[in-house]
Amino acid sequence: MATQRENILTTATQLFYEQGYDKTSFQELADLLDITKSLISYHFKSKSLLAKAVTERYSVNNKNAIAFKLYQQYFSKHRYDLQLSSAVEIRLSTELFFRDPNAARYIIETLNGNYEDAYISHYKQFYIIHDRQYHLNINPDIDEISLLARGASGASQAVITDFINGNIDCTMNECLDYIVEMIFRFMRIDEARISELIAMSKKIISQIDFQFLPYFEIN
Repeated sequence: MATQRENILTTATQLFYEQGYDKTSFQELADLLDITKSLISYHFKSKSLLAKAVTERYSVNNKNAIAFKLYQQYFSKHRYDLQLSSAVEIRLSTELFFRDPNAARYIIETLNGNYEDAYISHYKQFYIIHDRQYHLNINPDIDEISLLARGASGASQAVITDFINGNIDCTMNECLDYIVEMIFRFMRIDEARISELIAMSKKIISQIDFQFLPYFEIN
């Protein structure tokens, strides 16, 4: 049975997707769930923190769905490559916002609302996993993992926002290529390897039937 917190997240996801972040209120959520606003505030201190939790949930769900499909249709026949898997995940997770106008509206409105709540915790885990696998020469004395995660997420969000708003003169594929390239550059990956990852990830995506579905879902 779903918990009260999970019910709030599910209903908030629906409203954020259907009508946007700006038009969604705690009062509307409370009315739909037949609970009080104070109960929503107990779980989520602000609307921006609720949106952050919604984003974290669908991001992790999409990450797992992409990884599972990659394993079924590609890595079951090929040697597992964390960097390649990540390149596919980054490209698809970003493309969701470019393909779906409701998802695009949501990310624009949430970033305009409270930037300090936009950092998603699993970004740091992404770099921790890559550091363990590839020994990225991270400086632990200055918590460079956190710096990398915040720098890359902030830069990616800026590029995504400007592309959606029409402020960047490039195609969608060129923008997706650049975001993947940028994130691996933050990890100081060799340029030739980055180009290989971009080409291979695009080829894999073309061979696997990934779908962008309503409510921020990739399958």
